Amino acid sequence: MPNIKQLLERRVSGQVKRALPLEAGDAALNGLIGRVIADPKRSGSVFGLGEVFLVKAALYLTGVKLEPSAYEGVGTVHKELVGIYQFDFNLGKTGDRPPLPAELSLPHGLHVPVNVNDASPFALARVNGVLYLKVNGMRLFPVEYEARPKFYDQTTSDGAAMWKLAQHRLGDELMVTYNTYCHTLKGGNQCRFCALNSGTPVDGLRNGCFIQTPQQIAEIAAAAYGEGVVKRLEITGGILPRRAEIDFILETGKAVKQRLGTASIPNGHALLAAPNDLHQIDRLKEAGWEYVFFNLEVWDENFFKAYCPGKEALVGREHWLKALDYAVDVFGPGNVRCILIAGLEPLQSYLEGAEYLTSHGIFCDPAPWVPMPGSLLEGHSSPSAQWHIRLLVQTLDLWERSGMPLDTIAKDGWLAFNDLARMRLEVREQNLPATDLRYKLSVLGDLNI
Repeated sequence: MPNIKQLLERRVSGQVKRALPLEAGDAALNGLIGRVIADPKRSGSVFGLGEVFLVKAALYLTGVKLEPSAYEGVGTVHKELVGIYQFDFNLGKTGDRPPLPAELSLPHGLHVPVNVNDASPFALARVNGVLYLKVNGMRLFPVEYEARPKFYDQTTSDGAAMWKLAQHRLGDELMVTYNTYCHTLKGGNQCRFCALNSGTPVDGLRNGCFIQTPQQIAEIAAAAYGEGVVKRLEITGGILPRRAEIDFILETGKAVKQRLGTASIPNGHALLAAPNDLHQIDRLKEAGWEYVFFNLEVWDENFFKAYCPGKEALVGREHWLKALDYAVDVFGPGNVRCILIAGLEPLQSYLEGAEYLTSHGIFCDPAPWVPMPGSLLEGHSSPSAQWHIRLLVQTLDLWERSGMPLDTIAKDGWLAFNDLARMRLEVREQNLPATDLRYKLSVLGDLNI
């Protein structure tokens, strides 16, 4: 029987091969895999949190093939991918396929978006109703798609299908993308990594520049919060002419909090380009948003101009930093966030930005760069998995030095830094040795295991 490293490397070449998390200790691991094949119910105890995290990393980077049986129940029992986001793994992959699944639940409460790749060594197939993750035909362990929430079957008062207007994601979040257009497209100034302008509009449901109305969003939010499947609401989209998105976000916030009967939107956050008028930040809080994202995307001044020419022209990096500081005064430290996309600039440059933002009370959210279909960087390669995990662990170190509690960072198992924070907690609580995989991943940031 070939070892697991050989299985994962087979038919995988170039950057994808280098990005795959490869296991050492293959003889022992093969023995464990054999036991899982014989008794799939053992997977939770055989594959630990560290091992499943490595599988999650591989699935995120290399995707997964869907065998015909893997489509069963998608769009009825299991949540389907809607695909109107600015970061859509599966843009252009639907074709004649049935609906694609949106998210996959792994053992130990880990989750990963489904990135369909027919050339991946990983595959999903359902056997006797059980969905299995396989590698080159060999079963690893049972998995399952995310359940389809009930509000996906509902319509708004004006007859629009709710699932087309707002989507459930990340376990407990309602995601509202208010459009699939960004004004930076004019003159070719769109952010080089973003595929928002390649998204598919929702036909027949537009209201001017927007996919939804504030009233529709409020109805959907009431249904989703009422069902108990969401605890957070995010609204995002492109920069519009005359910054029309800001007034829309303000109107939506007021409509949602009025519909919910609350003083603010529970964990409601608006993700938008920094307003040119800083006083609009005060209005965002008054409208009910509890925190905001002003995503600078890259830290280095010259990289920012190169990767985000439209943001530089319309807002400018200097003003962007002023807006972030102003927002901290309005929303409070920790309630202002700024995504820096990991992999677009050197590691040291990224960490300098993360340290600056953290020292100013701004949560620097690391988002690993995956070249998206439809973006101007489609076909390029992100750094290796080793590079990304080193960055995530050093970011965790930075947050801890700033006084941020690990249990706050590890609040769920959806994003990679949440997973690593959870592992680090286990390392400390269980006094795990440096030889433990969880220690190597979450403390050392080392994939050479």
